[in-house]
Amino acid sequence: MTDISFTERDVALSSGSLHVRTAGKGRPLVHLHSAAGPRISGVIEALADHHLVHAPTLPGFDGTARHASVTTISDLGNLVAEFIEKVCDGEADIVGEGLGAWVGLWVAVRHPALIGQLVLEAPAGLRRAELIAIPANVDERMKLLHAVPANIPAETRTPQMLRDNRQVLQDYVQGVDFDEALGEQLGEIKARALVLMGALDKMIPRETGHILKAALPQSHLTYIWGAAHAIEFDQPQRTSAIVLDFLDRGESFLVRQAAPAA
Repeated sequence: MTDISFTERDVALSSGSLHVRTAGKGRPLVHLHSAAGPRISGVIEALADHHLVHAPTLPGFDGTARHASVTTISDLGNLVAEFIEKVCDGEADIVGEGLGAWVGLWVAVRHPALIGQLVLEAPAGLRRAELIAIPANVDERMKLLHAVPANIPAETRTPQMLRDNRQVLQDYVQGVDFDEALGEQLGEIKARALVLMGALDKMIPRETGHILKAALPQSHLTYIWGAAHAIEFDQPQRTSAIVLDFLDRGESFLVRQAAPAA
């Protein structure tokens, strides 16, 4: 992997300004961050070694301005779609972590022409099983989210910014565990999709992966060994390898991974 340098800029959209980090070259790819907020992982750096990666900060996270007309997860999907139309010449692949995967699914439902391929890492928004309470203590929360303590990224944000991020998340999610409107439309998604679940994830139940695999017409579900919820940080090499393989080979990846007929 070559040294990756990200540039930062603000992109004017109809609802407000969107802060974006960009690196690499090649086919456009939009990386949508998790509920933890924007962080540059080894996976993002590996993607930027092969693609033109745009990593936007969803409005309100990390001190960025909220957009008055963007109040729900589906609104965030529309915002990302507008960004793709404006910056990515009308089509991009999407890689989403947790919250970002939820947003990416809404882009795929409402704006199918804008998505090439879709990677869903521990996707939020489709949880029917009983949820585990997230500890208020930061150290305890990190233990829940990460299986490899040595790979937990150093936190540079202030405690107040982290509290604000959690409030922004709550405002967007609005108490929804299972997005019924999204669930009803999953079968309409045309994009090829790779669903990645952490084998040790205690936040997203395995049922979520099975729901997506059953509903998405062109999809593959796999589990990342040794990873909890923070897949990109727990196992960056394993995650990068399978994501890049999927993005590179698309349909042939799905055919190869399909189980043989009985």
